[in-house]
Amino acid sequence: MPRKPKSTEENKPGDSAGTQSANGKANGTEPKKKTRAAAAPAKKKAPAAPKKLGAKKPAAAPKAPVEPTDEQIRLRAYFIAERRHKLSLPGDSSHDWIEARRQLIEESQR
Repeated sequence: MPRKPKSTEENKPGDSAGTQSANGKANGTEPKKKTRAAAAPAKKKAPAAPKKLGAKKPAAAPKAPVEPTDEQIRLRAYFIAERRHKLSLPGDSSHDWIEARRQLIEESQR
């Protein structure tokens, strides 16, 4: 007996007409839902403004000054005195101590 050609109405592998999915609904009868990414139009991000060199950060609440230890002040005052003697600048040890303390407090606030 000769085989008759398949008609277009017969189910083909991959054809969803008449088949059911695991949830009991017929495949191909519902339109596909778009994913969130496909449903919403793509938003273009504005390019970030280039950072300027030397630009300061926004001023935050000033930190409470941290009192440096005597050893830290002593070491900084020593180097200030050495520089002062090397460059023959006027001053004395008490001014070196005050300047060393001021510098250390300023550095701790950064």
